[in-house]
Amino acid sequence: MVPKDLIIAVLLPLECLGLLLFARGFFPYKPVFHGYAPIEPDAPPAVSEKVIFMLVDALRSDFVFSNESSMTFTQSLISSGNAIPFTARAAPPTVTLPRIKGVTTGSVPNFLDAVLNIAESDSSSSLIGQDSWLIEFKRRPVPGKLVMFGDDTWLKLFPGIFDRSDGTSSFFVSDFTEVDNNVTRHLDSELKTGDWDVMILHYLGVDHIGHKGGPHSPFMPDKQKEMDQIIETLYGYAQKQATDGKSTLLVLCGDHGMNEIGNHGGSSAGEMAAALLFASPLFSMRGAGLPAPLERTGNYEYYSVIEQVDIVPSISGLVGNPFPMNNIGVFIPELLRFWSKSDQIKLLRQNAGQMYRILKEAFSTIGTPVTDVQALLAGDDIDKIRGLWHQIEEPHFVESDRPVETLYAFLRLGQSLLSRTSSNYDIPSMLIGLGLVSWLSLLALRRALLSTPADLVTKVAFAVGIIAQAMTMFGSSLVEEEHYFWYWFASAWIMAQSIMSARGRSRKTAGILISLLAVLTILRHYHHTGQKYAGSYDIAQFLSTDVAVGLLWFFIVLEHLLIFKNLHYYVFADVSPLIAFVCSFTPVLSLFSFKMSMALEAGDVVPPALVAITPTSTGAGQLLNRAQTSFLSIIVCMIFHILSTVWNTKKDPFKFIRGTFHIMVLLLVVQTRSINIPIFVLYEIIHSLSRRFAAQHQATTPLSIVLSTLIWQRVSFFAAGNSNSLATVDLSNAYNGVSGYSVIPVGILAFISNFSGPIFFTLSGIVQLSIWKNASGSTRSLEDIFTVDFLSLMHASHAVSLMAVMGACMALRSHLFIWTVFSPKLLYAVGWFVLQQGAVDTIFGLLIVLVSDLL
Repeated sequence: MVPKDLIIAVLLPLECLGLLLFARGFFPYKPVFHGYAPIEPDAPPAVSEKVIFMLVDALRSDFVFSNESSMTFTQSLISSGNAIPFTARAAPPTVTLPRIKGVTTGSVPNFLDAVLNIAESDSSSSLIGQDSWLIEFKRRPVPGKLVMFGDDTWLKLFPGIFDRSDGTSSFFVSDFTEVDNNVTRHLDSELKTGDWDVMILHYLGVDHIGHKGGPHSPFMPDKQKEMDQIIETLYGYAQKQATDGKSTLLVLCGDHGMNEIGNHGGSSAGEMAAALLFASPLFSMRGAGLPAPLERTGNYEYYSVIEQVDIVPSISGLVGNPFPMNNIGVFIPELLRFWSKSDQIKLLRQNAGQMYRILKEAFSTIGTPVTDVQALLAGDDIDKIRGLWHQIEEPHFVESDRPVETLYAFLRLGQSLLSRTSSNYDIPSMLIGLGLVSWLSLLALRRALLSTPADLVTKVAFAVGIIAQAMTMFGSSLVEEEHYFWYWFASAWIMAQSIMSARGRSRKTAGILISLLAVLTILRHYHHTGQKYAGSYDIAQFLSTDVAVGLLWFFIVLEHLLIFKNLHYYVFADVSPLIAFVCSFTPVLSLFSFKMSMALEAGDVVPPALVAITPTSTGAGQLLNRAQTSFLSIIVCMIFHILSTVWNTKKDPFKFIRGTFHIMVLLLVVQTRSINIPIFVLYEIIHSLSRRFAAQHQATTPLSIVLSTLIWQRVSFFAAGNSNSLATVDLSNAYNGVSGYSVIPVGILAFISNFSGPIFFTLSGIVQLSIWKNASGSTRSLEDIFTVDFLSLMHASHAVSLMAVMGACMALRSHLFIWTVFSPKLLYAVGWFVLQQGAVDTIFGLLIVLVSDLL
């Protein structure tokens, strides 16, 4: 039977259209100068002829400079004066593609690059036609030869520019070894040939280890030693070149850092603090070394702190190339020592002139005539820029007092202005998109409140909750700490249900609700997420300690036993006990073996007793096979469940729904990190308590079940350690069973991994609705209950939330935190609306209900 109410099928596509229109205006490509920098006829002489640019993905500053680092040779270069170290502050979003743009062009990339970062086939982010220090090598009278080995993002950004290259996918995070060996294997031949002017090496192993095991993974010290040995090899080549009268500049840098769980993308101190090192045998002749290593610091700031884009003019100046057209970087002061005072001023004036051209385009008033310099210097930032530039342009500026200081004052102020300049928003597109989504969202809200059966208290709670949540989207701190709202709302809703139950003489449900409050209390302390208390001690950190590892694995085993029990009872109950045992135990054993193998591969501590009795194996190939076996067992369970439902003579209309739910839990646990599997025990408790509550049909209604489902979806999302920051996107399970990068399967697996809690409670809500229908004897079909009550309220809540986030981005588009707080929240809101509400709640949920009706 086809659902009677299909208005959501009309609303969803139209809302997605409005969202696309808004995104088109909000995420425009940043306007850039096309063409190339003019050749400076009086440029200072070059210091280096060749450049080795070694980029180690996610190389946080302390990985190189702190006393906890294993990079001893690199530290010896610093202490001997052969290397000059810095902490390079990477601007968010701290993901690879925009950061490579930053360290090659010197410009601030658009936030949309954070999205394009995951699309390997995307070519719209190409830097063809844009100036960069790489292009400037190709523009020499005798074009330079460039080679690249490593992350294939470079090939996407610079197609056709490299004379030799070998790209590697950056997203297969389960690979710690081969991904770097594929780079290193080229070194012997390339260093022997030496016919290149620039060699790019992009190593990914540190980043992959961080994603899988965090910055303190037991694999990290060995990886640091491996990188240190490579630096020793490269520096040995530079020494050999120096003895032959040639100079080679070795640049070691990270594109970004990582936070304390190994992720990146946000704006925390660890994510923004990347290591940077300039090394050459010539450096020791120009200054003494610096102490190395240093004591580990909490803010990850070591030595001088610079902006990461400052790499661009510094490399350009050292090799004698013009500064790229779109560069807003400032030449690093510590590197001026290689020129005379007059050449230093020439170099900085060249940097200032190039930046002045950008400033004039960005601020029309900057080019107006200057009458009173002193008044301008006392004015706002734009006036100060005008006044400083007037001083720099004066004929006798070189003989003036402190010309270098004046140039740096201009450069740093100009950099600050250009870094915080708003994007060129397409306001009409944003307004049309926002207007369309707002109209449809309010229409969906009105329809949800009017078309659902009478339940005044729940409707008021629903309206108050989603409106309050929408209002919080206009505060940056409230967005960062959104989990507190949902924890509060969950507590308030459970208390309201307790009061209603007591008034309705359903006092036996009070124990259920008190138990739910207790479980909620544990969930809210399992992971401390957000910004204010992120990284503070929580239950997950306690379970990660050696003293509690037995407790962690007790809960992991318990969850697997619960899955076994549920499969045995709900899926294989119609066959003989022995067959039911084997069929239930096999997929659970496969899952447990896979999870234990992953833990051993990541270097986690596992109780020896469990290792002794469980078949495990490590290595990328073995893990791949075990993951594929787990997925295959899920498919077999699902096929058996469908067939047994069809053949069963005892027709239970809701057997398919309940069995499907427990099979899907198996999939969700496959896609969950080991540290989060104990949360599923709590989810199972919530589901069991909610089922019992739904069976008390006098104490509940379909609307209250839907509102509870909505709340638990959000609570479970944050309880698993997620937040509204890109840094908490977990890719550690995105490659389970996948042998290489493919955007569709990897994207689906990543979504399931990050939204496992919301998916669990969507399915749990459908089960509860079926139980309520049975207990109440309602004449309404489950189809009708699902489409009219469940889908309408879910759709309205997510649509109103999306509308609020879009409105906040529109109203606060000039806000300081627009790209670090509100834009990531918009991406999450899209995920909730399109993927969770559209794909899971609507399509998958409706499919389960319809198939159940057919069977």
